[in-house]
Amino acid sequence: MNSEQIRKFFADYQVTLKRVEQLEAAMRIKSDWDTWCAALRERAEFFRTEYAHMNALMRSVMPEFAKEEPALDDDAWNQLQISMMDFYRADTHDLALLMELAKILQKHYGHSNNLAAMTDVDLTLAYTNLEFSRILREPYGTRARDYYRKISVLSRNFGAIKEHSVHQAIVISYANLVMSCCVLGSVTMEEAFSMWEEMKELQASDALAATRESEPDVGRLLDIFTERFRTDAYALAKSFDRTIEAHTRFVPPELMSRIEQITAEYYEKLDKPEESTADMFQIITSQCDFDCETGRRTADECWKEIHTFFRKTKPKVKQLGEVDVREIDVISYYMTCLDALISFLVETTMPMEDKKRYFREYQQDIRDFIADYDTRTGHSNTLNNALEELAFFPNAYALFDTAEEKIDYIFRLVVARHCTAFLHSLMVSAFAEAILSAIIDKEPALMVGYHGMTSPEDVQAHRAKILQFAHDAALLHDVGKNSMLEIIETQHRPLTDEEFGIIRSHPNRGGQYLSIDEDLARYVDIARGHHKFYNGKGGYPNDFDNTASPERFMIDIITVCDCLDAATDQYGRNYHQAKTTDEVLAEFKRDAGVRYNPDIVRFILQDSALRDTLREISGSRRLTIYYDTYKHYFM
Repeated sequence: MNSEQIRKFFADYQVTLKRVEQLEAAMRIKSDWDTWCAALRERAEFFRTEYAHMNALMRSVMPEFAKEEPALDDDAWNQLQISMMDFYRADTHDLALLMELAKILQKHYGHSNNLAAMTDVDLTLAYTNLEFSRILREPYGTRARDYYRKISVLSRNFGAIKEHSVHQAIVISYANLVMSCCVLGSVTMEEAFSMWEEMKELQASDALAATRESEPDVGRLLDIFTERFRTDAYALAKSFDRTIEAHTRFVPPELMSRIEQITAEYYEKLDKPEESTADMFQIITSQCDFDCETGRRTADECWKEIHTFFRKTKPKVKQLGEVDVREIDVISYYMTCLDALISFLVETTMPMEDKKRYFREYQQDIRDFIADYDTRTGHSNTLNNALEELAFFPNAYALFDTAEEKIDYIFRLVVARHCTAFLHSLMVSAFAEAILSAIIDKEPALMVGYHGMTSPEDVQAHRAKILQFAHDAALLHDVGKNSMLEIIETQHRPLTDEEFGIIRSHPNRGGQYLSIDEDLARYVDIARGHHKFYNGKGGYPNDFDNTASPERFMIDIITVCDCLDAATDQYGRNYHQAKTTDEVLAEFKRDAGVRYNPDIVRFILQDSALRDTLREISGSRRLTIYYDTYKHYFM
């Protein structure tokens, strides 16, 4: 492979990604049935063709790169490195492919003296691992930390390093270590504080001073990130007490006291302008958090300040930040402000009805933002991560009256955001309703004992309750996939081993989300168990025993429906040839008692009317469900 072939591959790949964006956008244009169905079929055919093309291309190219010494000349290696960095900086890129590319270059440059090239490789590996750690904490969090740390320690020789890109990478690495890695748990508060002190030393050094004019962006970024930690350190340290991993994220009292003192001194000296601007959101929210935690102001006072600030600055939010970081600042603006508003709102003394009214306003603010935000940017994982925190923020659930309101909140904020995952959940719901309705009508004895029902008549008396529970379970069974939607929606190429490993984490992640609230906890076992074999001896996750679950029957129903939709989907899963309903039912029969509940399989196979309904759902009704969903939620 020569340099021109490498250049062309990445140029063509960017064209493919742009085409994917165009086809997705076409699905969201308001159109009549025939026009929309034509767009859906065009999209599906493109993905099928492109997947086959990329599969063949990767099978021909990747074995060469897997060799200990790939047959590339210096020009080809140089072009590969240039392509990697262009891909890294692009608005739309592919994390898994970027990671694989960096691994290839790591083997080549790992023992060379090319500091700039190797730093580019390490920075790319740090970034891709950091983004994946937003989905699956380990091993990606530790890897990201180690790569960023490898770069940051180059600051000890800052003056001797001449390459601007390396200087820039050092500052970026420090910023991610003390903020992102700390938030995500791979860096302790003690480590973050120590590295912040290293940043201050670099900031005050003669070596940095010598580059202030020739490399103004480096000094400016270091100033920004050093100041940012000073304002956020207290809130960051306190957040350790609010995380699921609190027992592993303890902040020593002496360090907490020191951070509190530094923060207090900073705010005492802070000269805030009379007119707050949108880019002050970090300072506004951090100071309110600090003041409330330390008793300087009440939750009511802090909520009022942030609410007034948010309502005044929201229309101007597009003015935030520098061009190269604008999108990530917009995410931070919305999510930081809304997280603070909801947190303080819960703690205020205002009447509950007023709290609920404001909470409804904030939910609409979130929906307004994500409706306008391009989810296929390089920051989609950051956005998904932020939305998860808002959707599964325990204190917010005190503002709901019913379980239905809680499910609707998650549904609108997380489930209904992404067409592919949402449509799959709706299809699973349609299949589940059809199967359960038939069972309740014709063989209710199958459900005796489930949810305490003592007789077939008892099952039939609870028909509406059972169907509603199944509907909600279907909508929530894949909620753990929200953080990995960029991977789920990758249909133009084969997935990598890294991506498959991440996808397999979604049942446990979904279970973790749903366990935060008593009403949602009813669906935990279904989220965790829908990829387990009926006999408990296959599938994933390994640490969940579906055979011992009180929800075993509903897990079995959702498992059947999940597989039925995935196998018969000819529009949304273009990595395989869709099967007919009858072909899938034959597989159910073959694997009954092992992978699938034998009673459910027997019932389906014996009921010709039900089989006709399942064929209709997977066939003609699928298009109707898709079109109605797009029309209601996405057009």
